[in-house]
Amino acid sequence: MAEILVTWFSRSGSTEKAARALAQRLGADVAPIVTPVPYRGMRGFARGLWDSVRHRRPQIAIAADPTQYRLVVVGCPVWAGRPAAPLHTFLRRYGPRLRGLAAFCVSGSGAAYDGVFAEIADLAGHRPLATLSLAEREVTSGEAATSLTAFAGVLREALDLTVFKTGLDRPAGWRVDGPMPPERHEPHPAP
Repeated sequence: MAEILVTWFSRSGSTEKAARALAQRLGADVAPIVTPVPYRGMRGFARGLWDSVRHRRPQIAIAADPTQYRLVVVGCPVWAGRPAAPLHTFLRRYGPRLRGLAAFCVSGSGAAYDGVFAEIADLAGHRPLATLSLAEREVTSGEAATSLTAFAGVLREALDLTVFKTGLDRPAGWRVDGPMPPERHEPHPAP
């Protein structure tokens, strides 16, 4: 078992493509979030938007126990400016028990959706230590490779922090998708 789990929900396949590419860069285990609710096609698209706006939590299944990993990276599409509804269920179920959390989202525009990451933090009970926003066209064309490599580097560095290894405190949250460079946090001395 790896130290990192990359998990995602994907309706169209773009988020899955990004998640698998990131997992490969990290040497991480992968486990998609699956749901019996059909989100495919136009009817599924409309249902997905409605479920996200209404903060619904559909049933989900995942083939791994996320609480057994040092870091869980979640990926989701952005629906109506919010994380996809299945991510709500995942984060409510597992978020508070995760030792480390990072997140990425895929949207039509690729804009930095601060509201999506704020909602992920709220649902999980703590801030992701790093976030990344990707445009669907970047993912499908392969242009997202550079961003995914940089994100993987930040996540690997975070795992090396003494503070993260000991669990004394959570770093305040790197962000690699905005105009500001990632913040650096000095580890607390081990007791």
